[in-house]
Amino acid sequence: MNGFEYDGVRYADGSDHGYLLSQDPADRARAFYAAFPGATRVLELGALEGADTLELARQRSDAHVLGLEGRVENLRRAEFVMDVNGITNVELRLADVEALDFPALGRFDAVMCAGLLYHVREPWALLKDIAGVSAGIYLSTHYWGSSDGLETLDGYSVKHVREEHPEPQARGLSVDVRWLDRPSLLAALENAGFTEIEVLHERTSPEVCDIVVVGRTRLGAQVRRFREDGLVNAGPIFADDTVARLKAGAIDLISRFTDQGYRSEDFWNYDVEGQEPVLYRIHNLEKQDWAAGELLFREELSELAAAFIGGPVVPTAFALVLKEPNRAAGLPWHRDRLNVAPHTVCNLSICLDEAGPENGCLEGVPGSHLLPEDADVLSVRDGGPRTAVPSEVGDVIVHDVRLVHGSGPNPTDRWRRTIVIEFANPARPMPTRTS
Repeated sequence: MNGFEYDGVRYADGSDHGYLLSQDPADRARAFYAAFPGATRVLELGALEGADTLELARQRSDAHVLGLEGRVENLRRAEFVMDVNGITNVELRLADVEALDFPALGRFDAVMCAGLLYHVREPWALLKDIAGVSAGIYLSTHYWGSSDGLETLDGYSVKHVREEHPEPQARGLSVDVRWLDRPSLLAALENAGFTEIEVLHERTSPEVCDIVVVGRTRLGAQVRRFREDGLVNAGPIFADDTVARLKAGAIDLISRFTDQGYRSEDFWNYDVEGQEPVLYRIHNLEKQDWAAGELLFREELSELAAAFIGGPVVPTAFALVLKEPNRAAGLPWHRDRLNVAPHTVCNLSICLDEAGPENGCLEGVPGSHLLPEDADVLSVRDGGPRTAVPSEVGDVIVHDVRLVHGSGPNPTDRWRRTIVIEFANPARPMPTRTS
């Protein structure tokens, strides 16, 4: 069914029925990683004999590919292909995707689903399962192009099809399956949670139509924007009561300085002639004695950071950044870190107050995280475009540590308090950070 080349020799040519689904595996893998450039945790559904699996693993040696296949004979062939090619970043499992406990697989940066969706009884249910474990899907499938013979099932227009593929090993595990028409396919993607849908290729015919689609959930779209711009407001991830606990803890810490006269090298401040010092940062927040400290290590934070970084993460710095009402100065424009690659270290800022340009919200220059290390910060700022990132209470702003950013003063009578946590991939070396 699949064609392979090994040591310069071509073994079979693979099946080609003139479909887009017969796309060369190397081309498909390139398109997959072009759509999801940060994907290192990859799930492939319907691995068959491992042609796509092989290319997904070859093209990203730092990726781990989990390939699922429903037929034992296909799985054994795929295992042989990985073995003779010396592939070590692939795991292959026997699985029926229509009866699979998807959450038990864990989370993935993106899912490859090529030539499978039209082999199942409820394709809309499979799409929901995929969206439950990943923010992105690369989907290559058929849809039914005629209005003849369509029925309505669960709100979708479907064509009942009996599995009669000329190669039995390429058939699905179900004998009677359902094909969606085009509007229902796009609706099923959206209903599953893929709110950003991009059609890469499409070929129509009176009946059997082919389509290649990239789908991203809300989080997936945010990850794409993070990679392109270097900053994004990911919205709230905590319940209101959790945010309230964090805010109460922050207020208590601040009052130790402003009301109780507490001083420490972790409580960063500056002098103002004729006034009390202005507190602007509490460093090493995880080491402070405060009731809400354990909330800094909630799984929701590391899971969110991992989605943006595209791999395992650990927290590497904690701080409470604040702007007192009427007194706080602006934060000079800067880059948090250099000597790290783009998209490998990010800051998550948990907003404890509503913020906008009027009280000194975060501003950045989109795309500046991709600039070289010696880029002049002030020239980049002045060249723009400067983009403000307003926030509501509970929002989490994510920015790449290489981003050129800063913020204005706070002349208002409103606080701006933000808990900032830096996350990095533990497998990548981190240079010493200077204050």
